[in-house]
Parts: sequence; structure tokens; C-alpha cells
Amino acid sequence: PKFAEYVKHTYESEKEYRPALALERSPFFPNLILTVHNFHYAIWKIDLEGYDKPIFKSSSTNNSAHNTCGAFSPTRPGVIFITKTDGIDVWDFLDLSNKPSLTLNFATSVITYMRFQHYKHADQRQYMAFGDEKEGTFFLWEVPQNLRQAQENEEENIQNFWDREVKKCLFAIEQRE
Repeated sequence: PKFAEYVKHTYESEKEYRPALALERSPFFPNLILTVHNFHYAIWKIDLEGYDKPIFKSSSTNNSAHNTCGAFSPTRPGVIFITKTDGIDVWDFLDLSNKPSLTLNFATSVITYMRFQHYKHADQRQYMAFGDEKEGTFFLWEVPQNLRQAQENEEENIQNFWDREVKKCLFAIEQRE
């Protein structure tokens, strides 16, 4: 079939009853992809030969909420935003990697879509737009400075973090053999 001509590689994703809810490429690390699933998200490094599993898998979403969408921060290499049925989890890998650094519970109904506006203002403000499921309401949230302004050497530190995650994954494979 023609479809197979375009597929370069397939990854065995999480065993779930529905497809991934989001698929995003990192703006800082083009070889990293974020997939968002019902109760967790995963980071995949697509240029690892012979390795087709995530290099990072988040802990499960707390409470009864499930994930709905997600994205890498366009301005912070170490920040990921995951929308849930009851709000937004912010994962700052310079702070924590085992749970969200911040949870924003301001959703009035299920958030189904989000998008960042890149800097276009002289005052360097950044906005995140998101919409809900119930009434199609559009929300515009100003991203706080600590979540939009990269810290010193953040890109290098986060690259080192992902490199360590890859080493952990490869070590685990070696131990199984």
C-alpha cells in the first residue's frame, strides 16, 4: 500500500483504547517528540537506532482527571504544559521530573485545545490560548515570567537531562540481556 511508502518508522505506543491525544515536536530539540495519553505523557527521542520506546514517561495524572492535550513551552527548553479535564499541569524539569511543578485548577470545564502565542510584543509577554469542551469558550492566559523566560544555561542543562534519560534506558536494556 502507498501508506507504507511514507512511514519511516513506527513506535510501539502505550496500550490504550484511544489514540494519542497530542503529538508535539520540541522547539529546542528537534529529535524529541511529546505524546500525550489519557493519564500520562511520554517523551520520545526519534534518532535512537534500535530503540523504539519513550526515553521518559510521566507519572500518572492525579485524581480522576485525565489528560486532554499538551505542548512544549516555546520559550523554555525544560517546561511542558499538559492540559487535563480539570486544569493544567506545568512540568518544569529544572525543578522536578517526578511530578508537576505547578498545577493550575482554573478550568470551568474540560480543556480540549491549547496553543501558545509567540512573542510579538515589545513588553515580551507571552499568552497561552485554550478552549473548553462545554461551551466552546476561548480563554487567554498570560504565562508568568518564570514560566516564559529561560534560566541561565537552561538549554544545556535540559539537554544533559535528556542525555541521562537515554543512558538510563539503554542501561536498563543491557541489564535485561
